Amino acid sequence: MASRDGFHSRLIAWLKILLPLAALALLSTLFLLSRGRDHSGELPFSQIELKERVKEEIISAPRFAGATPQGDLISFTAETAQPDAEIANVAHASNLKAEIDLTTGAHISFQASSALLNTQQEEAELMGGVVITSSTGYTIRSENLKTKLSAIEAETDGPVSGEGPPGTIEAGKMQLTTDPDSDEIHLLFTNGVKLVYQPQE
Repeated sequence: MASRDGFHSRLIAWLKILLPLAALALLSTLFLLSRGRDHSGELPFSQIELKERVKEEIISAPRFAGATPQGDLISFTAETAQPDAEIANVAHASNLKAEIDLTTGAHISFQASSALLNTQQEEAELMGGVVITSSTGYTIRSENLKTKLSAIEAETDGPVSGEGPPGTIEAGKMQLTTDPDSDEIHLLFTNGVKLVYQPQE
C-alpha cells in the first residue's frame, strides 16, 4: 500500500509539471502557425471604394408595375437604376424595357439602352436606340421616346422609321395615344410621313 501511495504521489507531481509544459507547447505551436496567415481583418474593398458604392446607390434589376384605370397593365424593368445626385424623384436607368398589355389582348413594348425616370411626373424618357414593337406587326426605331409610367401615352421628339403591315414607314414624329371617349389605342405618324407600300403575298 505504501509503495502504491508513493507511486501515485510521484505521478501526480510529474503530471503537475508535464501538463502545463504540454499546454505551453501547444499554445506556442498555435502562435507560430498563425503567423503565416494574414489576420489583418482587411475587407476586400478599400474604405474609399465602399464610400463610393454607398454614395452611388445603384439598384440592380429594378421593376415598376402598374395598371391604367381601363385595366391595361404596364411594367418597366431595367438592368440598373441610380438616383440622380441633384434632382429629387429622378433616376437614371440602363437597358430599360417597358411592357404594355392591353385589355384587348394586344401587346406593345419599348426598349432603350438608357432612360431617365421621373416618378413625381410619372414619366420616362428613353434614349439611345429606342425600339418600339407591337403585336399588330409594327417595329419602329427612334433616338428617343417619352412615355408615361401609368398611362398609355408616348411620343418621340424626332424622326422615326420602321416596318408595319402596310410596308416601311418614315415620319418626323410618332405618337401613341388613348382616345378618351372610346379608350381605343391609336398609333399616329405625323410631320412628313413616308410610306412605301408592300403588298402582302
